[in-house]
Amino acid sequence: MPQHPLDISHEAVTAKIVNFTAFKNAGSNNILMPFPSKLARNQLSQDQVKHKTKSYLQDTEKTLRAEVVALQQELAIVQQEKAKLESLLKQQEETRKLQLQEMQIEIDLHKVAHQVAEITQTDYFQQLQIEIASLRNTKIS
Repeated sequence: MPQHPLDISHEAVTAKIVNFTAFKNAGSNNILMPFPSKLARNQLSQDQVKHKTKSYLQDTEKTLRAEVVALQQELAIVQQEKAKLESLLKQQEETRKLQLQEMQIEIDLHKVAHQVAEITQTDYFQQLQIEIASLRNTKIS
């Protein structure tokens, strides 16, 4: 028997080596099962990981849904602004068309007035005017 608690006799060491070898062989043959307390800790840890993962995914989903809603609202605003701009552009285009038509009419009237002036200033037209005036004078008298 050892006299000191840390003093290990030769017989005790041999027994511990044999027991360790048996323990090692049992482990390699998959005979050993994890201790229930360690299994419970691992299970608890896995449950915690699953819970945290689920919580994280739920938070991420909420965040993404909020971002989608915000983007949909922003899209609706942009679509409204686009519709307003398209309406304004259409009004401006119609205004330009009307202005163009008015300019074409003015150009046509100017062209007609110029053509009339060319005709009325010819010698032939002047002679016709004199003949018409003389015919009117003779009918009236």
